Amino acid sequence: MARQIAFYGKGGIGKSTVVANVTAALATMGHRVLQVGCDPKGDSSRTLLGGKSQVAVLDLLRQATGTGQRQRLPIAVDDMVQKGFAGVDTIEAGGPEPGFGCAGRGITMTMETMTKLGVFARAYDYIFYDVLGDVVCGGFAVPIRDSYAEEVYLVVSGEFMALYAANNICKGVARFAERGKTRIAGIVANERKVKGEREIIEAFADRLGTRLVEFIPRDAAVQAAENEKKTVIEHAPDSGMANVYRGLARKVTAAPTLVLPEPLSEDELEGLFLGARDGAEVAATRTTSAPRAARAAQTETRAPARRARAKTAPRPSSPRRPFVPSAAEPVPPADDRPPTLESHPAALAWSLAKPS
Repeated sequence: MARQIAFYGKGGIGKSTVVANVTAALATMGHRVLQVGCDPKGDSSRTLLGGKSQVAVLDLLRQATGTGQRQRLPIAVDDMVQKGFAGVDTIEAGGPEPGFGCAGRGITMTMETMTKLGVFARAYDYIFYDVLGDVVCGGFAVPIRDSYAEEVYLVVSGEFMALYAANNICKGVARFAERGKTRIAGIVANERKVKGEREIIEAFADRLGTRLVEFIPRDAAVQAAENEKKTVIEHAPDSGMANVYRGLARKVTAAPTLVLPEPLSEDELEGLFLGARDGAEVAATRTTSAPRAARAAQTETRAPARRARAKTAPRPSSPRRPFVPSAAEPVPPADDRPPTLESHPAALAWSLAKPS
């Protein structure tokens, strides 16, 4: 029986990048993996298929029946499943035509079609669902509500709206807890260079009662790989980022600690976000000013000693030299008699300089 795992996250948070690299890593380790894209855009499998567009299940049904209804199943498994990098199987749920219908409809119909065609009976080790997390309609809750996925990872950043979307997913997990087995397995952070990002996410995970599984650094290698329409695992297998994704894949395969989350109210979430962010900024300020404070303390410690030495130590005195007048200086005669040129060489100059 395949382990079924869902990655939920706000649109644009990078969850599809994370999921594709994790499935690629697992496939290169020898696991049989299926990735199901549950986003109306249908781009979850893009980097696994070398940039090729995959026909979505809803589009296949619509083309075959002309209506997209459930009455009959004109498609086969091979029509909806494509094989990507390292043998990863991919399915895209798709969505309705723009401006018409429910965005979650593709997920609902895809799950039903996969069940009827026996996809879940295939010998997969892992089935991953890449699900948009900031749309809360019933279709996007299907992996949780109907317990297709028993393990949910929340992909977040240190941005408030990313945490807000993740908190909403936790509300869904808690709401359907009695009817299913879906639980939170942990949080995956996709770094966005937000101030105090790690502290914010760790505080959020702790408050939900779960853990931060991986903190994925922001790295140019990810964008470089996507520009080549590949995963990092394929494009740069020896890079540091490839090792990060492999590490995450190994953590996912390990026995997870599943928890029933304790979602926050909006006020609690905002308070946690601001408190963790401000606390991180204070800590950073303290770290920066620590050397300066240490130098100031050292100066204050040395100052009293210097002042004490100045009071007790005698000031060195220079020996007095006898005054020897030069010939150019006006010097008075030995007595008060009027000087003459014969009595002193400088007598005339003294006489002129003496006040009358």
